[in-house]
Amino acid sequence: MRVLITGATGFVGSAIQQRIAADGNYDLTIAVRNINEQSEAVRIVKVDDLTAVTDWNYALKDVDVVVHSAARVHVMDDKSADPLTEFRKVNVEGTLNLARQAVEAGVKRFIFISSIKVNGESTELGKPYTANSKPNPIDPYGISKYEAEQGLLKIAETTSLEVVIIRPTLVYGENVKGNFNSLMKWTYKGIPLPIGGIKHNLRSLVSVDNLVDFIITCIEHTDAKNEVFLVSDDDDISTAGLLEEISQGLGVKNKAVNIPAKFINTAASAIGKSGVAQRLSGSLQVDISKAKTLLGWRPKYSTSESIRKTARFYKSSVTGPKSMVLQRPLDIVFSATGLVVASPLLIGAAAIGYLDTGSPLFIQERVGKDQKPFKLVKFRTMKVDTASVASHLADNSSITKLGKVLRKTKLDELPQLINVLKGEMSLVGPRPNLFNQNVLIEAREEMGVYNVLPGITGLAQLSGIDMSTPERLAKKDKEMIDTINLKNYFSYILSTALGKGSGDAVK
Repeated sequence: MRVLITGATGFVGSAIQQRIAADGNYDLTIAVRNINEQSEAVRIVKVDDLTAVTDWNYALKDVDVVVHSAARVHVMDDKSADPLTEFRKVNVEGTLNLARQAVEAGVKRFIFISSIKVNGESTELGKPYTANSKPNPIDPYGISKYEAEQGLLKIAETTSLEVVIIRPTLVYGENVKGNFNSLMKWTYKGIPLPIGGIKHNLRSLVSVDNLVDFIITCIEHTDAKNEVFLVSDDDDISTAGLLEEISQGLGVKNKAVNIPAKFINTAASAIGKSGVAQRLSGSLQVDISKAKTLLGWRPKYSTSESIRKTARFYKSSVTGPKSMVLQRPLDIVFSATGLVVASPLLIGAAAIGYLDTGSPLFIQERVGKDQKPFKLVKFRTMKVDTASVASHLADNSSITKLGKVLRKTKLDELPQLINVLKGEMSLVGPRPNLFNQNVLIEAREEMGVYNVLPGITGLAQLSGIDMSTPERLAKKDKEMIDTINLKNYFSYILSTALGKGSGDAVK
Protein backbone atom coordinates (compact mmCIF):
# COMPACT_ATOMS: atom_id res chain seq x y z
CA MET A 1 0.00 0.00 0.00
CA ARG A 2 1.31 3.43 -0.95
CA VAL A 3 0.49 6.50 1.14
CA LEU A 4 0.77 10.11 -0.08
CA ILE A 5 1.39 12.74 2.61
CA THR A 6 0.79 16.41 1.89
CA GLY A 7 2.23 19.06 4.17
CA ALA A 8 5.06 16.63 4.93
CA THR A 9 7.42 19.36 6.12
CA GLY A 10 4.97 20.80 8.64
CA PHE A 11 4.74 19.97 12.34
CA VAL A 12 2.09 17.27 11.98
CA GLY A 13 3.04 16.18 8.46
CA SER A 14 6.69 15.57 9.33
CA ALA A 15 5.65 13.49 12.35
CA ILE A 16 3.37 11.37 10.14
CA GLN A 17 6.16 10.93 7.61
CA GLN A 18 8.71 9.86 10.20
CA ARG A 19 6.34 7.36 11.83
CA ILE A 20 5.26 5.74 8.56
CA ALA A 21 8.82 5.57 7.25
CA ALA A 22 10.06 4.10 10.54
CA ASP A 23 7.32 1.46 10.67
CA GLY A 24 8.12 0.30 7.15
CA ASN A 25 4.58 -1.01 6.63
CA TYR A 26 3.75 1.23 3.68
CA ASP A 27 5.34 2.66 0.58
CA LEU A 28 5.53 6.41 1.04
CA THR A 29 5.18 9.40 -1.26
CA ILE A 30 5.56 12.91 0.12
CA ALA A 31 4.64 16.15 -1.62
CA VAL A 32 7.00 19.08 -1.02
CA ARG A 33 7.70 22.41 -2.66
CA ASN A 34 11.42 21.74 -3.05
CA ILE A 35 12.90 18.33 -3.76
CA ASN A 36 16.07 17.68 -1.78
CA GLU A 37 16.77 14.02 -2.38
CA GLN A 38 15.28 10.85 -3.83
CA SER A 39 15.40 7.33 -2.44
CA GLU A 40 13.84 3.96 -3.01
CA ALA A 41 12.13 4.06 0.38
CA VAL A 42 10.42 7.44 -0.05
CA ARG A 43 9.20 8.92 -3.30
CA ILE A 44 9.44 12.72 -3.14
CA VAL A 45 7.46 14.81 -5.60
CA LYS A 46 7.51 18.55 -6.17
CA VAL A 47 4.18 20.33 -5.78
CA ASP A 48 4.34 24.10 -6.09
CA ASP A 49 1.28 24.94 -4.02
CA LEU A 50 -2.16 23.77 -2.90
CA THR A 51 -4.59 25.48 -5.25
CA ALA A 52 -7.63 24.76 -7.40
CA VAL A 53 -5.38 24.16 -10.45
CA THR A 54 -2.49 22.20 -8.93
CA ASP A 55 -1.57 19.14 -10.99
CA TRP A 56 -1.33 16.10 -8.69
CA ASN A 57 -1.09 13.53 -11.46
CA TYR A 58 2.46 12.31 -10.75
CA ALA A 59 2.13 12.58 -6.99
CA LEU A 60 -0.97 10.34 -7.01
CA LYS A 61 0.57 7.62 -9.15
CA ASP A 62 -0.05 4.19 -7.55
CA VAL A 63 -1.28 5.86 -4.33
CA ASP A 64 -3.89 4.02 -2.24
CA VAL A 65 -4.32 6.48 0.64
CA VAL A 66 -3.90 10.25 0.84
CA VAL A 67 -3.18 11.82 4.23
CA HIS A 68 -3.91 15.49 3.63
CA SER A 69 -2.32 17.62 6.34
CA ALA A 70 -1.33 20.60 4.18
CA ALA A 71 -3.34 23.74 4.91
CA ARG A 72 -3.19 27.48 5.18
CA VAL A 73 -3.35 28.38 8.87
CA HIS A 74 -2.48 32.09 8.79
CA VAL A 75 -3.34 35.08 6.65
CA MET A 76 -0.97 38.00 7.11
CA ASP A 77 -2.47 41.27 8.28
CA ASP A 78 -3.21 42.64 4.84
CA LYS A 79 -6.20 45.00 4.75
CA SER A 80 -6.56 44.44 1.02
CA ALA A 81 -7.17 40.72 1.44
CA ASP A 82 -10.30 39.06 2.79
CA PRO A 83 -9.09 36.30 5.18
CA LEU A 84 -11.93 33.89 4.40
CA THR A 85 -11.29 34.22 0.66
CA GLU A 86 -7.62 33.53 1.15
CA PHE A 87 -8.28 30.51 3.39
CA ARG A 88 -10.80 29.11 0.89
CA LYS A 89 -8.30 29.22 -1.98
CA VAL A 90 -6.08 26.68 -0.22
CA ASN A 91 -8.18 24.88 2.39
CA VAL A 92 -11.32 24.43 0.29
CA GLU A 93 -10.54 24.78 -3.40
CA GLY A 94 -7.08 23.26 -3.12
CA THR A 95 -8.31 20.34 -1.01
CA LEU A 96 -11.28 19.50 -3.27
CA ASN A 97 -9.07 19.71 -6.36
CA LEU A 98 -6.74 17.16 -4.80
CA ALA A 99 -9.67 14.91 -3.85
CA ARG A 100 -11.16 14.97 -7.34
CA GLN A 101 -7.82 14.03 -8.88
CA ALA A 102 -7.46 11.31 -6.24
CA VAL A 103 -10.73 9.81 -7.46
CA GLU A 104 -9.47 9.84 -11.06
CA ALA A 105 -6.21 8.20 -9.96
CA GLY A 106 -8.05 5.37 -8.22
CA VAL A 107 -7.13 6.36 -4.66
CA LYS A 108 -9.11 4.33 -2.15
CA ARG A 109 -9.08 6.55 0.96
CA PHE A 110 -8.66 10.27 1.68
CA ILE A 111 -7.79 11.23 5.27
CA PHE A 112 -8.40 14.91 5.91
CA ILE A 113 -6.77 16.59 8.91
CA SER A 114 -9.37 19.20 9.82
CA SER A 115 -9.63 21.18 13.07
CA ILE A 116 -11.69 21.29 16.25
CA LYS A 117 -12.44 24.87 15.23
CA VAL A 118 -15.12 23.36 13.00
CA ASN A 119 -17.05 22.57 16.17
CA GLY A 120 -16.40 25.96 17.74
CA GLU A 121 -14.08 27.86 20.03
CA SER A 122 -15.21 26.71 23.49
CA THR A 123 -17.46 24.43 25.50
CA GLU A 124 -19.18 24.61 28.84
CA LEU A 125 -17.23 22.82 31.54
CA GLY A 126 -18.17 19.14 31.50
CA LYS A 127 -20.09 19.39 28.22
CA PRO A 128 -17.61 18.29 25.55
CA TYR A 129 -18.06 18.33 21.81
CA THR A 130 -18.86 14.96 20.28
CA ALA A 131 -18.45 13.75 16.72
CA ASN A 132 -22.20 14.36 16.28
CA SER A 133 -22.21 17.89 17.71
CA LYS A 134 -23.56 20.55 15.36
CA PRO A 135 -20.65 22.37 13.72
CA ASN A 136 -20.27 26.01 14.68
CA PRO A 137 -17.11 27.42 13.07
CA ILE A 138 -16.54 31.05 13.97
CA ASP A 139 -13.25 32.26 12.51
CA PRO A 140 -12.32 32.15 8.78
CA TYR A 141 -9.92 29.25 9.26
CA GLY A 142 -12.57 27.10 10.95
CA ILE A 143 -15.14 28.02 8.32
CA SER A 144 -12.78 27.03 5.49
CA LYS A 145 -12.06 23.67 7.13
CA TYR A 146 -15.79 22.99 7.56
CA GLU A 147 -16.51 23.84 3.93
CA ALA A 148 -13.72 21.48 2.85
CA GLU A 149 -15.25 18.71 4.99
CA GLN A 150 -18.64 19.20 3.37
CA GLY A 151 -17.15 19.15 -0.10
CA LEU A 152 -15.22 15.95 0.62
CA LEU A 153 -18.28 14.15 1.97
CA LYS A 154 -20.22 15.10 -1.17
CA ILE A 155 -17.47 13.64 -3.33
CA ALA A 156 -17.62 10.45 -1.24
CA GLU A 157 -21.39 10.19 -1.85
CA THR A 158 -20.98 10.01 -5.63
CA THR A 159 -17.65 8.19 -6.00
CA SER A 160 -15.80 5.23 -4.54
CA LEU A 161 -13.48 7.49 -2.53
CA GLU A 162 -13.60 6.78 1.21
CA VAL A 163 -13.26 9.97 3.23
CA VAL A 164 -12.03 10.10 6.83
CA ILE A 165 -12.24 13.44 8.63
CA ILE A 166 -10.17 14.01 11.77
CA ARG A 167 -10.67 17.09 13.95
CA PRO A 168 -7.76 17.29 16.39
CA THR A 169 -7.69 19.62 19.36
CA LEU A 170 -4.55 21.68 20.08
CA VAL A 171 -1.63 19.57 18.86
CA TYR A 172 1.65 19.70 20.78
CA GLY A 173 4.88 17.75 21.01
CA GLU A 174 8.57 18.01 20.23
CA ASN A 175 9.35 21.02 18.00
CA VAL A 176 5.91 22.54 18.62
CA LYS A 177 5.67 26.25 17.86
CA GLY A 178 3.16 28.97 18.68
CA ASN A 179 1.58 29.59 22.08
CA PHE A 180 2.61 26.24 23.56
CA ASN A 181 6.24 26.96 22.79
CA SER A 182 5.87 30.45 24.28
CA LEU A 183 4.52 29.01 27.53
CA MET A 184 7.56 26.73 27.79
CA LYS A 185 9.96 29.58 26.99
CA TRP A 186 8.49 31.93 29.57
CA THR A 187 8.23 29.24 32.23
CA TYR A 188 11.84 28.18 31.67
CA LYS A 189 13.00 31.79 31.98
CA GLY A 190 11.18 32.08 35.30
CA ILE A 191 8.73 34.74 34.14
CA PRO A 192 5.81 34.87 36.63
CA LEU A 193 2.90 34.29 34.24
CA PRO A 194 -0.37 35.74 35.63
CA ILE A 195 -2.43 32.67 34.75
CA GLY A 196 -1.62 30.31 37.61
CA GLY A 197 -5.05 30.93 39.08
CA ILE A 198 -6.93 29.48 36.11
CA LYS A 199 -7.71 26.16 37.77
CA HIS A 200 -11.38 25.61 37.02
CA ASN A 201 -11.30 25.22 33.26
CA LEU A 202 -10.52 22.07 31.28
CA ARG A 203 -9.03 21.77 27.82
CA SER A 204 -8.54 18.72 25.64
CA LEU A 205 -5.10 18.52 24.03
CA VAL A 206 -3.60 15.91 21.72
CA SER A 207 0.07 15.03 21.58
CA VAL A 208 1.43 14.67 18.07
CA ASP A 209 2.38 11.07 18.94
CA ASN A 210 -1.24 10.19 19.77
CA LEU A 211 -2.54 12.02 16.71
CA VAL A 212 -0.18 10.21 14.37
CA ASP A 213 -1.08 6.89 15.99
CA PHE A 214 -4.76 7.62 15.33
CA ILE A 215 -4.05 8.56 11.71
CA ILE A 216 -2.23 5.25 11.23
CA THR A 217 -5.32 3.47 12.61
CA CYS A 218 -7.51 5.32 10.09
CA ILE A 219 -5.38 4.32 7.11
CA GLU A 220 -6.72 0.77 6.96
CA HIS A 221 -9.55 0.36 9.46
CA THR A 222 -12.66 -0.52 7.45
CA ASP A 223 -15.05 1.26 9.82
CA ALA A 224 -13.26 4.60 9.46
CA LYS A 225 -14.60 5.35 5.98
CA ASN A 226 -16.90 8.35 5.53
CA GLU A 227 -16.77 9.21 9.22
CA VAL A 228 -15.86 12.25 11.31
CA PHE A 229 -13.69 11.76 14.40
CA LEU A 230 -12.60 13.99 17.25
CA VAL A 231 -9.23 13.11 18.75
CA SER A 232 -7.44 14.06 21.95
CA ASP A 233 -5.28 12.57 24.71
CA ASP A 234 -8.57 11.82 26.53
CA ASP A 235 -7.15 13.41 29.66
CA ASP A 236 -8.23 17.04 29.99
CA ILE A 237 -6.19 19.61 31.89
CA SER A 238 -6.63 23.13 33.32
CA THR A 239 -4.38 26.05 32.38
CA ALA A 240 -2.83 25.96 35.87
CA GLY A 241 -2.29 22.22 35.52
CA LEU A 242 -0.66 22.71 32.12
CA LEU A 243 1.84 25.18 33.59
CA GLU A 244 2.63 22.80 36.42
CA GLU A 245 3.31 19.90 34.04
CA ILE A 246 5.51 22.14 31.88
CA SER A 247 7.46 23.21 34.97
CA GLN A 248 7.94 19.58 36.01
CA GLY A 249 9.21 18.66 32.55
CA LEU A 250 11.58 21.63 32.49
CA GLY A 251 12.79 20.90 36.01
CA VAL A 252 12.12 24.46 37.18
CA LYS A 253 9.95 26.05 39.84
CA ASN A 254 6.48 27.07 38.70
CA LYS A 255 6.39 30.83 39.31
CA ALA A 256 2.93 31.42 37.84
CA VAL A 257 0.91 34.05 39.72
CA ASN A 258 -2.56 33.09 40.97
CA ILE A 259 -4.69 35.89 39.55
CA PRO A 260 -8.42 35.05 39.32
CA ALA A 261 -9.64 34.35 35.79
CA LYS A 262 -12.31 37.08 35.91
CA PHE A 263 -9.64 39.77 36.38
CA ILE A 264 -7.62 38.37 33.48
CA ASN A 265 -10.69 38.42 31.23
CA THR A 266 -11.52 42.00 32.22
CA ALA A 267 -7.98 43.21 31.60
CA ALA A 268 -7.76 41.35 28.28
CA SER A 269 -11.04 42.81 27.06
CA ALA A 270 -9.80 46.30 27.91
CA ILE A 271 -6.83 45.92 25.59
CA GLY A 272 -8.69 44.05 22.85
CA LYS A 273 -7.30 40.60 23.64
CA SER A 274 -10.46 38.88 24.81
CA GLY A 275 -9.90 35.99 22.39
CA VAL A 276 -6.51 35.22 23.93
CA ALA A 277 -7.99 35.36 27.43
CA GLN A 278 -10.80 33.02 26.41
CA ARG A 279 -8.35 30.43 25.14
CA LEU A 280 -6.45 30.61 28.43
CA SER A 281 -9.36 30.70 30.87
CA GLY A 282 -12.17 29.00 28.96
CA SER A 283 -12.85 25.30 28.46
CA LEU A 284 -12.72 23.30 25.26
CA GLN A 285 -13.35 19.60 25.73
CA VAL A 286 -13.99 16.78 23.30
CA ASP A 287 -15.45 13.32 23.67
CA ILE A 288 -13.49 10.69 21.71
CA SER A 289 -15.81 7.78 22.49
CA LYS A 290 -16.58 7.32 18.78
CA ALA A 291 -12.91 6.64 18.05
CA LYS A 292 -12.85 4.19 20.94
CA THR A 293 -16.00 2.25 20.14
CA LEU A 294 -15.92 2.27 16.33
CA LEU A 295 -12.19 1.83 15.79
CA GLY A 296 -11.07 0.38 19.12
CA TRP A 297 -8.46 3.13 19.42
CA ARG A 298 -7.04 4.38 22.72
CA PRO A 299 -4.40 7.09 23.23
CA LYS A 300 -1.03 5.48 24.00
CA TYR A 301 0.37 8.45 25.88
CA SER A 302 -1.16 10.47 28.72
CA THR A 303 -1.35 14.26 28.72
CA SER A 304 1.00 14.51 31.70
CA GLU A 305 3.58 12.19 30.14
CA SER A 306 3.42 13.96 26.77
CA ILE A 307 3.62 17.51 28.16
CA ARG A 308 6.65 16.65 30.26
CA LYS A 309 8.32 14.93 27.30
CA THR A 310 7.69 18.02 25.17
CA ALA A 311 9.12 20.28 27.87
CA ARG A 312 12.21 18.10 28.29
CA PHE A 313 12.82 18.26 24.57
CA TYR A 314 12.48 22.05 24.62
CA LYS A 315 14.96 22.28 27.49
CA SER A 316 17.47 20.08 25.67
CA SER A 317 17.14 22.30 22.58
CA VAL A 318 17.98 25.49 24.47
CA THR A 319 20.55 24.03 26.87
CA GLY A 320 21.80 21.31 24.58
CA PRO A 321 25.44 20.37 24.17
CA LYS A 322 27.63 23.26 23.12
CA SER A 323 30.86 22.91 21.23
CA MET A 324 33.98 23.85 23.15
CA VAL A 325 34.80 27.56 23.19
CA LEU A 326 37.83 27.31 20.89
CA GLN A 327 36.25 24.98 18.34
CA ARG A 328 34.99 27.63 15.93
CA PRO A 329 38.17 29.75 15.99
CA LEU A 330 40.28 26.62 15.43
CA ASP A 331 37.99 25.53 12.59
CA ILE A 332 38.49 28.90 10.86
CA VAL A 333 42.27 28.86 11.23
CA PHE A 334 42.71 25.23 10.14
CA SER A 335 40.24 25.34 7.24
CA ALA A 336 41.67 28.57 5.84
CA THR A 337 45.24 27.26 6.19
CA GLY A 338 44.24 23.90 4.73
CA LEU A 339 42.65 25.48 1.66
CA VAL A 340 45.79 27.52 0.98
CA VAL A 341 48.27 24.71 1.62
CA ALA A 342 46.23 22.11 -0.26
CA SER A 343 45.38 24.38 -3.19
CA PRO A 344 47.71 22.48 -5.60
CA LEU A 345 45.98 19.23 -4.64
CA LEU A 346 42.57 20.81 -5.01
CA ILE A 347 43.36 22.19 -8.44
CA GLY A 348 44.95 18.93 -9.57
CA ALA A 349 42.12 16.75 -8.32
CA ALA A 350 39.56 19.06 -9.93
CA ALA A 351 41.38 18.90 -13.27
CA ILE A 352 41.67 15.10 -13.22
CA GLY A 353 38.06 14.84 -12.04
CA TYR A 354 36.92 16.90 -15.00
CA LEU A 355 38.65 14.46 -17.35
CA ASP A 356 37.23 11.52 -15.36
CA THR A 357 33.52 12.45 -15.19
CA GLY A 358 33.20 15.95 -16.64
CA SER A 359 31.89 17.12 -13.28
CA PRO A 360 34.63 17.06 -10.61
CA LEU A 361 32.59 18.49 -7.72
CA PHE A 362 29.73 16.73 -5.98
CA ILE A 363 27.32 19.17 -4.30
CA GLN A 364 24.51 17.71 -2.23
CA GLU A 365 22.01 19.16 0.22
CA ARG A 366 22.49 17.79 3.74
CA VAL A 367 20.97 18.34 7.18
CA GLY A 368 22.92 20.91 9.17
CA LYS A 369 22.79 22.39 12.66
CA ASP A 370 19.20 22.82 13.89
CA GLN A 371 18.18 20.71 10.87
CA LYS A 372 18.76 23.59 8.48
CA PRO A 373 19.81 22.58 4.96
CA PHE A 374 23.22 23.38 3.51
CA LYS A 375 25.13 22.40 0.38
CA LEU A 376 27.94 19.96 1.15
CA VAL A 377 30.86 20.06 -1.29
CA LYS A 378 33.06 17.04 -2.09
CA PHE A 379 35.10 15.77 -4.98
CA ARG A 380 32.94 13.48 -7.09
CA THR A 381 33.88 9.83 -6.61
CA MET A 382 30.91 8.18 -8.33
CA LYS A 383 29.46 8.29 -11.80
CA VAL A 384 27.34 11.34 -12.56
CA ASP A 385 24.13 9.31 -12.99
CA THR A 386 24.45 7.54 -9.61
CA ALA A 387 21.24 7.69 -7.56
CA SER A 388 21.32 10.28 -4.78
CA VAL A 389 21.18 8.05 -1.72
CA ALA A 390 23.20 7.58 1.45
CA SER A 391 26.66 6.19 0.70
CA HIS A 392 26.04 2.89 2.49
CA LEU A 393 23.13 2.26 0.07
CA ALA A 394 25.13 3.05 -3.06
CA ASP A 395 26.49 0.36 -5.37
CA ASN A 396 30.28 -0.08 -5.17
CA SER A 397 30.39 -0.38 -8.96
CA SER A 398 29.37 3.29 -9.18
CA ILE A 399 32.76 4.43 -7.89
CA THR A 400 35.13 5.63 -10.60
CA LYS A 401 38.82 4.74 -10.77
CA LEU A 402 39.77 8.23 -9.59
CA GLY A 403 37.04 7.98 -6.97
CA LYS A 404 38.65 4.91 -5.43
CA VAL A 405 41.92 6.81 -4.99
CA LEU A 406 40.18 9.88 -3.58
CA ARG A 407 38.19 7.81 -1.09
CA LYS A 408 41.16 5.74 0.00
CA THR A 409 43.26 8.85 0.64
CA LYS A 410 40.24 10.83 1.95
CA LEU A 411 41.12 13.61 -0.50
CA ASP A 412 37.46 13.65 -1.58
CA GLU A 413 36.68 15.37 1.74
CA LEU A 414 39.04 18.32 1.15
CA PRO A 415 36.46 20.66 -0.46
CA GLN A 416 34.43 20.44 2.74
CA LEU A 417 36.96 22.86 4.22
CA ILE A 418 34.89 25.44 2.33
CA ASN A 419 31.83 24.37 4.34
CA VAL A 420 33.88 24.66 7.53
CA LEU A 421 35.12 28.13 6.66
CA LYS A 422 31.54 29.23 5.91
CA GLY A 423 30.38 28.01 9.32
CA GLU A 424 28.17 25.24 7.94
CA MET A 425 30.39 22.48 9.31
CA SER A 426 33.17 21.88 11.81
CA LEU A 427 36.30 19.81 11.35
CA VAL A 428 34.94 17.59 14.14
CA GLY A 429 31.27 16.69 14.42
CA PRO A 430 28.58 14.20 13.38
CA ARG A 431 28.64 13.36 9.69
CA PRO A 432 25.76 15.25 7.98
CA ASN A 433 22.95 13.03 6.74
CA LEU A 434 20.41 13.39 3.94
CA PHE A 435 16.90 14.71 4.49
CA ASN A 436 15.36 11.39 3.43
CA GLN A 437 17.14 9.34 6.13
CA ASN A 438 14.11 9.48 8.40
CA VAL A 439 15.12 6.80 10.88
CA LEU A 440 18.51 8.43 11.44
CA ILE A 441 16.91 11.89 11.73
CA GLU A 442 14.54 10.61 14.41
CA ALA A 443 17.36 8.93 16.34
CA ARG A 444 19.57 12.02 16.13
CA GLU A 445 16.70 14.31 17.16
CA GLU A 446 16.19 12.22 20.27
CA MET A 447 19.88 12.48 21.13
CA GLY A 448 20.16 16.22 20.44
CA VAL A 449 22.73 15.68 17.71
CA TYR A 450 21.42 18.55 15.60
CA ASN A 451 22.30 21.05 18.33
CA VAL A 452 25.87 21.18 17.00
CA LEU A 453 27.49 21.68 13.61
CA PRO A 454 28.03 18.54 11.54
CA GLY A 455 31.65 17.64 10.91
CA ILE A 456 34.15 16.16 8.49
CA THR A 457 35.30 13.56 10.98
CA GLY A 458 34.40 12.36 14.43
CA LEU A 459 34.22 9.52 16.92
CA ALA A 460 31.71 7.45 14.92
CA GLN A 461 33.91 7.41 11.82
CA LEU A 462 36.99 6.49 13.82
CA SER A 463 34.95 3.73 15.51
CA GLY A 464 33.84 2.26 12.17
CA ILE A 465 30.15 3.17 12.67
CA ASP A 466 28.30 4.49 9.64
CA MET A 467 24.72 5.46 8.73
CA SER A 468 23.61 1.89 8.10
CA THR A 469 23.03 1.55 11.87
CA PRO A 470 21.20 4.81 12.71
CA GLU A 471 20.48 4.22 16.42
CA ARG A 472 24.04 3.11 17.10
CA LEU A 473 25.41 6.08 15.14
CA ALA A 474 23.23 8.58 17.02
CA LYS A 475 24.41 7.24 20.38
CA LYS A 476 28.06 7.47 19.30
CA ASP A 477 27.45 11.03 18.03
CA LYS A 478 25.94 11.92 21.40
CA GLU A 479 28.96 10.43 23.19
CA MET A 480 31.31 12.55 21.06
CA ILE A 481 29.29 15.73 21.65
CA ASP A 482 29.18 15.20 25.41
CA THR A 483 32.92 14.54 25.67
CA ILE A 484 34.33 17.04 23.17
CA ASN A 485 37.34 18.95 24.48
CA LEU A 486 40.58 20.33 23.06
CA LYS A 487 42.39 17.01 23.44
CA ASN A 488 39.69 14.99 21.66
CA TYR A 489 39.32 17.63 18.95
CA PHE A 490 42.99 17.31 17.96
CA SER A 491 42.93 13.54 18.48
CA TYR A 492 40.06 13.01 16.01
CA ILE A 493 41.70 15.21 13.39
CA LEU A 494 45.13 13.62 13.77
CA SER A 495 43.73 10.07 13.73
CA THR A 496 41.81 10.82 10.55
CA ALA A 497 44.86 12.40 8.90
CA LEU A 498 46.86 9.26 9.72
CA GLY A 499 44.33 7.13 7.84
CA LYS A 500 42.23 5.75 10.69
CA GLY A 501 38.48 5.36 10.42
CA SER A 502 36.42 5.69 7.27
CA GLY A 503 34.70 8.32 5.16
CA ASP A 504 31.21 7.93 3.75
CA ALA A 505 31.59 4.21 3.27
CA VAL A 506 30.06 2.36 0.34
CA LYS A 507 29.04 -1.23 0.96
